[in-house]
Amino acid sequence: MPEAARLVWLDEADAKNPAMVGAKASRLAKARAEGLPVLDGFVVPVDISLPAVSAGEAVLRSTNNSGAARSAVFNRQPPLLLQDLALEATRRLGDTLVVRSSSRAEAESPWAGAFSSYLGMRPQDLIQGVIGCWASIFNPSTLERGRVVGTPPSDVGMAVLVQPEIRPSSGGVAALGENGTVTVIGTRGHPAGLVSGRERGHVASITRDGSVKGDSSSLGARLLHRIADLTRSVAKAIRCNHIEWAADQEGNLHLLQAQCRVDPRDEGMRTQVPHQAHRGEPWMAEAVRMMIRWPGPMGEKFVWRWAIGLRDLSPASGGQLRAQVATLAEEVHSGASMLMSQRWRGESLHKVESAWTELVGGDGPPLGDLISRSPSVDRQLAAKHLRTLEFLGDALTEAEVIPHLGWMWYLDPDTLDPAPPKLPGPMRRVGTTKWDPWIYGVITALGEPVSGTPAAGGWGVGRLRFIRNAEDAARFCPREVIVASHPVGNIAPLLWNAAGLVTEEGSPGAHLFEVAGWLGVPALCGVDLRHRAVEARRRSEQKENPLVAVDGNAGRLTLLA
Repeated sequence: MPEAARLVWLDEADAKNPAMVGAKASRLAKARAEGLPVLDGFVVPVDISLPAVSAGEAVLRSTNNSGAARSAVFNRQPPLLLQDLALEATRRLGDTLVVRSSSRAEAESPWAGAFSSYLGMRPQDLIQGVIGCWASIFNPSTLERGRVVGTPPSDVGMAVLVQPEIRPSSGGVAALGENGTVTVIGTRGHPAGLVSGRERGHVASITRDGSVKGDSSSLGARLLHRIADLTRSVAKAIRCNHIEWAADQEGNLHLLQAQCRVDPRDEGMRTQVPHQAHRGEPWMAEAVRMMIRWPGPMGEKFVWRWAIGLRDLSPASGGQLRAQVATLAEEVHSGASMLMSQRWRGESLHKVESAWTELVGGDGPPLGDLISRSPSVDRQLAAKHLRTLEFLGDALTEAEVIPHLGWMWYLDPDTLDPAPPKLPGPMRRVGTTKWDPWIYGVITALGEPVSGTPAAGGWGVGRLRFIRNAEDAARFCPREVIVASHPVGNIAPLLWNAAGLVTEEGSPGAHLFEVAGWLGVPALCGVDLRHRAVEARRRSEQKENPLVAVDGNAGRLTLLA
């Protein structure tokens, strides 16, 4: 039998090798070796999962059916090694066990909460638990995460960690900040509901000097200090600044998981949130509504330059898509050119471009002055042009260039190319633009602020998108702010192109917020927007969801109806 085809106990040297035992188990093995309170356990290494995962991947390629792929994993004869698993586990770990994924992919936070775990497993059920972890690679939402980050099932590298189960009196997560403060999010009883996004939990902070701030009534100051000490010890010993913890019925504190969190945001998004616009002039609010209704590079080139400052713009109704993409693209270029000539006739185009440049830098008066003295455009021509843009989106959708019209706005306006040729690696993300700081400033100057609980840092702007079911998820457009009832894991693939995340329930300790933080998506929880959104839609001329600016650091969003 090859050396890798064996169980690896956490106290063995091989348990520190993430290529063999996965990221989760290797970190726990390193922490246990440093004397930190990690339960004993063993790992079914990555190599043992490969034949079953290969069988599932082959079925997935031939059928495109995730359920059939999972069945293929379960139906494959388990290795002989696993047949001795129950006896070995019972002898050393007891008769109630926890079976958890420990994949190589989990070295990074986009995979937080993606794979299955099994609580309360009896030794005779362990083989099914192990195979269940392997099969979870082929869960639909997990496959979608893999698609967006560029990781096929064969590259997940699934090991399985088995440890004794404890009966927690409390549990949760904790994170060490750059200023030395430890933020603890916990709940009484088992923490599964908290990390899955179903419970709110209690949030408290322990500063470097030992002061406790926030809600300490549930867990108590003594336990909070012990959790803070454990978090700092983990950071010092294995350089992981985020942990999952649990306290058992006897009061013993256990380290369940350790994660190395980094701030992946680009330099522009790590800076302080943008300042408010100097003056909240009405034309600015109209401009922001127009920019987000027709967003991205396509909107900027074919709509913004002539539509700025105009009210009541809408596409013409009726008509039928008949033309090809190339023909429609020519019509869009021609229509935008005619509308530009109408809007700025009598003005130097250099002066217009200069005013736009000053606007993005925060200086609005030059463009405001031009708007105040410039004529309107032929409204029928404008409506036809906007309708032609919709036809172009429909044609691109039929050609399978984009999923639906909402994605068209982020294509290259000169080539209508969504991305370079398909190569292995992550899907291209639709990121922030140079206009986002100005839009943020206008919304915060003119909108209505709403408070929540900070869950992931950063800032962003976009239109609200309520996600209640799969149909809502399918209609999601890039750079929208997701609103959900709970921070559940199946929303994670949408975060790749989201401008923000807001939930009504759940706590900052949910795995989904860990994914948001890693992707640089600002998030907050504990915000009920349903009634405000209904009222905003009622007031909106287009009956669309309101625009928002999200500040994940302060736990605040601002609505602009």
